Amino acid sequence: MTLQQGLDAAAGRQAVDNVPDGAVPPDYPRVRDLGGGVLQIDTGHLGNPGTIAVFALPLPGGGFALVESGPGSTRAAVSAGLHEAGLEPRDLRCVLLTHIHLDHAAAAGAFLEGTDAKLVVHEAGAPHMIDPSRLMASALRVYGDALTKLWGTMLPVPAERVLAVAGGERLDVGGLSVRVIATPGHASHHVSYLLDDGTLFTGDSAGVRLGGADLLRPALPPPDLDLETWQGSIERMVAAAPERLVLTHFGQVDGRHAAAAHLRSTTERNREWSEAVLTGMNAGEDAAALVARVQRLEDAELAAAGVLPGIRLRYKITSDAAMTVAGLKRYFTRLHPERLTRA
Repeated sequence: MTLQQGLDAAAGRQAVDNVPDGAVPPDYPRVRDLGGGVLQIDTGHLGNPGTIAVFALPLPGGGFALVESGPGSTRAAVSAGLHEAGLEPRDLRCVLLTHIHLDHAAAAGAFLEGTDAKLVVHEAGAPHMIDPSRLMASALRVYGDALTKLWGTMLPVPAERVLAVAGGERLDVGGLSVRVIATPGHASHHVSYLLDDGTLFTGDSAGVRLGGADLLRPALPPPDLDLETWQGSIERMVAAAPERLVLTHFGQVDGRHAAAAHLRSTTERNREWSEAVLTGMNAGEDAAALVARVQRLEDAELAAAGVLPGIRLRYKITSDAAMTVAGLKRYFTRLHPERLTRA
């Protein structure tokens, strides 16, 4: 999300008319039981339901775990969802983060306060959860005074409570077996979590597909986007044969065949959007023209898929054109300068 889109969403509530922060309208319940012991909690970020989810897993050994924490600005909304689900924040046992981008991880430290819970995160992201000062300073340069409104603050997590993973581990989380799969590409420090029943929490490694629409959108942000590495992650996820995908943005893709098709489509969607931006770069377009190019592409896709206006806005907020351009420009410049015909 760009600063301007974040401000527009916060000020206008264009996606859902007159919805205050953290409130969820009747057609978007705050808590949805996805089955198999997975509770989806809608953060209602900036009055936009159905864009960022947190997942609560009641544990065989008592208490519960969270997959993702959501932004710091939505902690109260998630806490309300936990209460609605009959879960007390003090009974938190573990937070599993797919990666440390603020929409996924900023509230983690706050949720761990007052508990004995552990934090699971990729080894490259762990130092930033222990000391988030550099991460927050970088975010402040991007978002300025709007940072707190958009994403809240990220509290440090004591080092002794952080479990750093790299992929390949099998964890016992309160009696629940969780396999860690390395899924870099969207971010170099991205992991996904597979349960024994075939539920795969994908974070952003399987793109964006919002409720009420059958459209897969890429998630292509800076600073360390790597499409070749991402392809390897897709292959690992397909090989794991998940029975369903659970997407932070947003909801689930149910069934082994549907999950595999969705994963393979993620690669194709990444390729299509990256080629569109590369065409513009090689035509000498500046950043504004590239953003306009991506906006035309997304508008055409949304219209062709018959996506309703309110959901179109949520797609634009969740998979932002300016973010996409910044990510792909850095990707081509850093990793594939040979594909650039213009300096």
